[in-house]
Amino acid sequence: MPLSIIPIFDDTSLDNYEDIDNNSTLIHNNSTPVMQQYHNSSPSMSLDGCYINGNIRFVKKIGAGTFGLIYLVEDTLTQTLYAAKLILKKPPRNSNGTKSQDIAVNKKFIQEQLYMYFHNKEDASPKNIVADELPLEFLKTQCGDCTFLKEISSHLQVHEHPNVTTIHKVLNLSKMAVVILMDYCHQGDLFHNIIDNQIFVSTSDVDRIDKQLLMKNVILQLIDVIKYCQQKSIFHCDLKPENIMVNYNPHYKRTNHSKSHIVDYNEIQIMLIDFGLAMDNPLICCNVCRGSSFYMAPERITNYTGSNLIKTLVDLSKYQSVEMCDSKHCNSNKYFPTIAGDIWSLAVLFINITCSRNPWPIASIDSINDRQVFHNYILGNNPSVLRDILPISRQFNDLLNKIFVMDPSSRLSLDEIEKEIKNTDFFNDELLDDDEDNDEVRDEVIAYNNVGPSPADSLFSPKNCSSHSSFSSSTQRIGSFQGKAT
Repeated sequence: MPLSIIPIFDDTSLDNYEDIDNNSTLIHNNSTPVMQQYHNSSPSMSLDGCYINGNIRFVKKIGAGTFGLIYLVEDTLTQTLYAAKLILKKPPRNSNGTKSQDIAVNKKFIQEQLYMYFHNKEDASPKNIVADELPLEFLKTQCGDCTFLKEISSHLQVHEHPNVTTIHKVLNLSKMAVVILMDYCHQGDLFHNIIDNQIFVSTSDVDRIDKQLLMKNVILQLIDVIKYCQQKSIFHCDLKPENIMVNYNPHYKRTNHSKSHIVDYNEIQIMLIDFGLAMDNPLICCNVCRGSSFYMAPERITNYTGSNLIKTLVDLSKYQSVEMCDSKHCNSNKYFPTIAGDIWSLAVLFINITCSRNPWPIASIDSINDRQVFHNYILGNNPSVLRDILPISRQFNDLLNKIFVMDPSSRLSLDEIEKEIKNTDFFNDELLDDDEDNDEVRDEVIAYNNVGPSPADSLFSPKNCSSHSSFSSSTQRIGSFQGKAT
């Protein structure tokens, strides 16, 4: 039975997190700002034309999230464009005092609050707000425990890396909000460049070779920046295409195609944004749900200590535990390496980049509805599942299989992944064996990459899969997918 649609990208973020330093209570909060195109705001609530300090002019809104807005702004003194992220100091709350979970309501509330702040402030000129500039070094070293400054502090720890957006200024809007002025990337995020610009789609054999180098260029930059963040004890925890900005020169021609010169910023440069869910602790509790569903590792979705099935798949005795007791019961919470979650997310991104698809909507072993693909992948004892449903080579399939493992500490390290990526052909195997069962699949993969798919096929239509009829439940399309949801 064919898979008519494999889910492509997620637009839902989850943030169930626990402060493991002080054993605070579990919090549930859908709070990851999502870089989404936002065109339906009421003009009366627009900040367009407003100013900060007389020279920072709001041009247009380019994104919105649960607790903040993202505007394109211009410094009229230097004609420099920035992406300005406005974060409320007090997040929207329900009438009972709990944080609001309604994203649409939150966005409207934030827009209204900021509009009223800019237009009704008595001690400021109309549409102009005077704001203090906060010292970046102080924010970096002293503000990691402040709720609305933690994201900035984490970002500043790593923003000197070329694959992280630079924070240029942070402005304080009294008790209302803070404004982060960052690099503006006019070509948008990786989502837009995969789906709309189709920068990785090849049209010929020669182009296919160059496109695979382009893919590796992006992938190796991602690996390098996550390695750097790990060295600085920063773990992103929300890696996805919407949180990766792109500067790409389609007219650039490589002069060196060797494996030692794959990374080339003249061709393309990617930059991480949004450290709103970032952690600085190398261990994360097993009951933490943190990230975006398509990209979350299974230990972020299922509490391993509460699943008998997981206990048959993963040796939990090797992981540190902390006894947690209340008036009714006690349990032992295990702590896993935080970096393992980012490594899992990277592997999903590898598939996004090479195939314009996601392997599954959620890495849950529950055998229900849209979870059948992952359930069969983990429990079906078939290491070629990904190769059966994606146009990838056996060597790339083997690499992914060594990352997509249930035991967090058994996944490949970043150094190991980097080495294998350099030596892997994503689509063709140099030496094909004589496995007759895979002849048809192998021929389709070769034809797919030699001829090249149509744009529609590349983005929306996975390879047919005849050997896994139980996957048919995954064919349900996730939304209309004409673009990112707002």
